[in-house]
Amino acid sequence: MSTSSIPSPSWLQRANAWLHDLNHKRLARRKLRKQRAIERAWLAADDPQRPEVARALEERLAAGGREVKLTLMLWPIDSAPSAYERLLRALRASLHGGWEMLCPHTQLTATGDPRLLAVDANAIDGPQWVDAALGRARGSHVVVVQRDWILAPHALSLVAEAIHHFSGARLIYGDDDCIDSHGRRHGLCMRCDWNQELLRSSPYIGGLVAVPREGLRGLSWPGSGSARAAWWSLLLQFADALTEDAVLHVPHVLGHRLAERTTIRPIALPGDDEVAAVQAHLDRSAPGARARCGSEGGVHVQYPLGSPPPLVSLIIPTRNGLQLLRQCVRSIVDKTDYAPYEIVIVDNGSDDPATLEYLSALGEDPRVRVLRDDRPFNFSALNNAAARMCRGELLALVNNDIEVIGGGWLHEMASLAMRPDVGAVGARLWFADGTLQHAGVVLGIGGVAAHVHRKLPRTDPGYHGRARLTQEFSAVTAACLVLRKAVFEAVGGLDEANLAVDYNDIDFCLRIRRAGYRVIWTPHAELYHHESATRGQQRPAAQQQRYDREVAFMRERWGQLLRYDPAYNPNLTLKHTDFSISEAPRVDLARPWFRR
Repeated sequence: MSTSSIPSPSWLQRANAWLHDLNHKRLARRKLRKQRAIERAWLAADDPQRPEVARALEERLAAGGREVKLTLMLWPIDSAPSAYERLLRALRASLHGGWEMLCPHTQLTATGDPRLLAVDANAIDGPQWVDAALGRARGSHVVVVQRDWILAPHALSLVAEAIHHFSGARLIYGDDDCIDSHGRRHGLCMRCDWNQELLRSSPYIGGLVAVPREGLRGLSWPGSGSARAAWWSLLLQFADALTEDAVLHVPHVLGHRLAERTTIRPIALPGDDEVAAVQAHLDRSAPGARARCGSEGGVHVQYPLGSPPPLVSLIIPTRNGLQLLRQCVRSIVDKTDYAPYEIVIVDNGSDDPATLEYLSALGEDPRVRVLRDDRPFNFSALNNAAARMCRGELLALVNNDIEVIGGGWLHEMASLAMRPDVGAVGARLWFADGTLQHAGVVLGIGGVAAHVHRKLPRTDPGYHGRARLTQEFSAVTAACLVLRKAVFEAVGGLDEANLAVDYNDIDFCLRIRRAGYRVIWTPHAELYHHESATRGQQRPAAQQQRYDREVAFMRERWGQLLRYDPAYNPNLTLKHTDFSISEAPRVDLARPWFRR
């Protein structure tokens, strides 16, 4: 049809479109006003000067932590004198008095304050500068602070408290926000717990880290490059030797980054020096992996697959749904640039003649097998039965409403899944309208779990860029999930007895994590998910009863874990999927943050 023959919308259609757009903007403004009000209330409560908070902090510090001696160091150490002056002002206002500061500027150290330790400024560029500086230190732990950061009065109190209660911690960090030139706080940054894959993608830990003094010895600092690259290099050197249980996240704002207010949440394209810092870390900890500048920001780490690459068995359950199934299979065959793979279609009682004809034709392709399974629909049981008959070293659970976008999806997921410490890998899935469907699963949202960043536009990088960065989550959706068959068998597959339809993938991932493996989500494997096109959204009474039973089972099995997801933050909401601040945060300054 030519352009001239396309009918113009009627005045009624134009009016309806205008009203729809107006209503959407009105609701967005209302949501924004409410969220800003919640943030203002949160910031007002996050005040160590409030009597009840000050009293609680003092009592806790007296009970444990007051004797902890901390040595402060700015990074990079050749910062301007003004940065040291700013840090010194913050230290003198600190609630914790057991501190000292390494300083290369004689105009400060000449004041006679014994807590200011002179560092030879002429040796800053030398390879042994860290060890030389630490030779003056008397603290058991060193608190390294970024130079564009203002320390909060209660920060050292919480760090000392953490050191006292968690003697095995080898790296401690917290949350922060921004403060503008008028002293107004904004831009809350609520971090997740230790997330190795996220750190390889972006220096998500910022502002302040505390480590045992000996943990800093032998570290190097790039002789050239940006301050951001130097900070990232420092974090990655810590990561070389750390396990998850040696890293401690304090879920409180410990300081403020100097930045003007903005409505944009950018994610920076890394410089060559930053990519080099990640590559140096990979050379030490993951030989063969390559760091690349991500197309949407951050660093994309590509892991080796080995030669020959492993066979992947793609399991696709279906019942009728010819159009969706054909679209799914055709997109896999036409676009996937990975080999070898096999497609195992589980026909769960199809009775549509056209679908049966199509399945029969597919069976003639040596890459495709069709298994007939007429049992009542049980997603877990269908996948478990098919997995036992798969030949691949890797399994890929794929819904029949998935459509491949880019050819490299399976290579990306397979290379991650083959890493010995990785148990499952999820993909970035999009709705057909171009908004985000799956960018990882967070526990507790909505009662059990939910996809975060749901319906996020493609132009939005998400909360501090997390919709565009490879990272660990507690769970990913089984709509497109890749893992080693050995892991699948080791954890007993999906729970077909208790979770026939809903939350079986969440439970599956949690059992994988409990077995000691990591669950990874990657934005570099992109597919469409035409979600619920097969089963719809409304549940008849019997299905609702089944759903309620599965929800109750998940709450009983996983308990408190559903309230404190390590990939999230207890200051963030459990009502929405947009990482907004909670009206009822699950931690506050007035009570110990480690007793949840």
